[in-house]
Amino acid sequence: MSLGERLKRSLFASSARHWTMNLLILMLFYSIFLWSVAPGNENNFIQRLEGVVYDLRLKATLDDFPATGITDVIIVDIDERSLRRIGRWPWSREVVVDLLQELQQAGVILTAMDIVFAEPEKNVVDRLLEQPLSPRTRSELQKVAPSLDVDDRFAAQLSRQDVVLGYLFLPTAEERAGQLFPSDIALTEFEHTPPLKAFPGFTAPLPRLMDHAVGAGFVTIQPDADGVIRRVPLMLRYGSYVYPSLALETARQYLLTHKTGLELATAGGSTSVVAVQLDEMSIPTNRHGEVIVPYRGTTGSFRYIPAGDILEGRVFPELKNSIVLIGTSAVGLGELRTTPLEPLFPGVEIHANILDAIVNNRAFPNQPDWYPGAVMLLMLVVVILLTKVLPRLNAWLMPVVGIVILTSVTLLNFAVWKYLYLDLPLVVTALLILVLSSKEVGRGYVHEQSQRVLIKQHFDKYVPPAHIERMLAQRDSVNLDGERKEMTVLFSDIRSFTSISEGLNTSDLKLLLNLYFTPVTQDIFDHQGTVDKFVGDMVMAFWNAPLDDPDHAHHAIAAAKAMLVTTRRLRVDFERRGLPPVNIGIGINTGDMNVGDMGSDNRRNYTVLGDAVNLGARLEGLTKFYSVDLLVGHQTRDAASLWLYRHIDRVAVKGKSQAEDIFEPMVLLAEASAIQLRQCRLHNQAMELYITGHFAEAEDIFSGLAHEHKKDAYYPMILQRIAALRAEELCGWTGVFVHTSK
Repeated sequence: MSLGERLKRSLFASSARHWTMNLLILMLFYSIFLWSVAPGNENNFIQRLEGVVYDLRLKATLDDFPATGITDVIIVDIDERSLRRIGRWPWSREVVVDLLQELQQAGVILTAMDIVFAEPEKNVVDRLLEQPLSPRTRSELQKVAPSLDVDDRFAAQLSRQDVVLGYLFLPTAEERAGQLFPSDIALTEFEHTPPLKAFPGFTAPLPRLMDHAVGAGFVTIQPDADGVIRRVPLMLRYGSYVYPSLALETARQYLLTHKTGLELATAGGSTSVVAVQLDEMSIPTNRHGEVIVPYRGTTGSFRYIPAGDILEGRVFPELKNSIVLIGTSAVGLGELRTTPLEPLFPGVEIHANILDAIVNNRAFPNQPDWYPGAVMLLMLVVVILLTKVLPRLNAWLMPVVGIVILTSVTLLNFAVWKYLYLDLPLVVTALLILVLSSKEVGRGYVHEQSQRVLIKQHFDKYVPPAHIERMLAQRDSVNLDGERKEMTVLFSDIRSFTSISEGLNTSDLKLLLNLYFTPVTQDIFDHQGTVDKFVGDMVMAFWNAPLDDPDHAHHAIAAAKAMLVTTRRLRVDFERRGLPPVNIGIGINTGDMNVGDMGSDNRRNYTVLGDAVNLGARLEGLTKFYSVDLLVGHQTRDAASLWLYRHIDRVAVKGKSQAEDIFEPMVLLAEASAIQLRQCRLHNQAMELYITGHFAEAEDIFSGLAHEHKKDAYYPMILQRIAALRAEELCGWTGVFVHTSK
């Protein structure tokens, strides 16, 4: 089977096992979803995440729930400014009566109080009677005491005005104060007891106040597990009766509702509340009779009028024919709540949002009872889509498509909320997408790895690692055609290797070569080079193919310098092992070369050819002649200007008539010492004099350098050559030294 056929079969492989695994994951996640929404199991991490998603969605679509309707709901606010002007809370009932009278005169239709008047206010006469008084004075005060009872005055005002009072349900039976307003709904009316939240205790207004109020509703608000108020109950249980919230009771009184009730549904032996009914109006709720608060906006979405302004006689025409909620936004009175919109939100405005939605027939956001089926359908579509699409994509594209699908599902969820007011769960579906996408990315990665193995198995025998990596990165366009480009080639040889090999047995020779080739190959790789081949003790490498390298000449010299350092280090190791010392010579040349996959049908090699390559090999052979470790051609010197060079000679190598200037890279210019800079300056000056035929001047300079650098074997060689040239009668000197051997 060909490589292409094997890759194709691997790419499109898909099995029943893969589908089965994804369907099992679907069943697992749907089970987690059902567990998270099970009755009595609302406080779990899934629902907490759903709360976060709900908050983000509400903020993102808040403008899509504008204030509509013809009935104004206005908040009369006991704010900080009113407390500074009237006095600290609680105010005297006389002040409350004055406030109600002002609202009545302003034409308010109905007033609801988000305040609980559970304790009687002490009569001023009772305070006076606590003082030492004469019997006559005490008798007179007792006669006028009834006329000064502010609670009686408050009750009298309630009888003249439509006011809905507030009360609190409490979690302990020991706490019972005041009197509840009679309920119209008894649990005996239902075949099954509705799953409304029940409370054993309450704090309600004084009986004489409750007897004169038009109605009353609880102001109890319980946040979600994370402390955020997203839903509030319209109905709660106490004993054998069901009681309305302040907002619901106020709406009922305003709409003159004749019938209030609960709409129940029974499924699987479980009864749930579906909606609260006000005559023909049906308000959708969850199974506990709670509604999603239809927030119109952040604090201030309703008209706020400071209570202090009204008490001081200011006229507010907008109060006429309105519904008024009296509450407080003052910090410290415990009426600031955490909502999805902001952390400090007046509780009275939560009631206002619900009341406004009911009386103005605004739609309530709703989580329908069929939402588990919708979630299951969506999750099934997601699984089918991911299972069919992702395996056909590249590994890098899989997470992108997964993110696109996740974004699409999220936008769909937001759109359903925006246009249909449906609150559908999102978290478990999103987690399913993330898990399946991650699984497919992992599976794709394994698939990619298998393809890499196939390619490496096919090419690893003759293609350098860097070239393999390029083919792996571009598997759709693998091309081994040749090309011609400027490159740098390096040849390195072990000096006197024949003598070394003759003095070693086979195992020691193998050990020596392995110990040598391994680190020098790594030096080449570390400097972005490609190892072409090993021939006996020779290493051939090149730069700028298959990967482009604009600094190929510089990197080749750096690699050569590293190889020389490695060789010096190896000599110490070889001595310890009883192996002979190793010295190397390196030749480097830069120029246009042909590079590509070359050879026969049975064996091929990715290599370079050309005159520039041959010159590199000749330069390596000349290193021993000039007693230097490294030689480079003039094109390499021109392309790698960061190095300090000695001009070694102008030569014509064997097989070529064209002269070539050759150089020895000494050190990086940035790291050169003053001594090295001076040496190279004088050396190059002397070489220029030598090439131009000024042998005496060149000899003087080279002699000085030989004296200063006694260990440098190059200077005795060049001085010997100059002496020989001066002894001859030269004609037509060009400065070129012709080498007749390799």
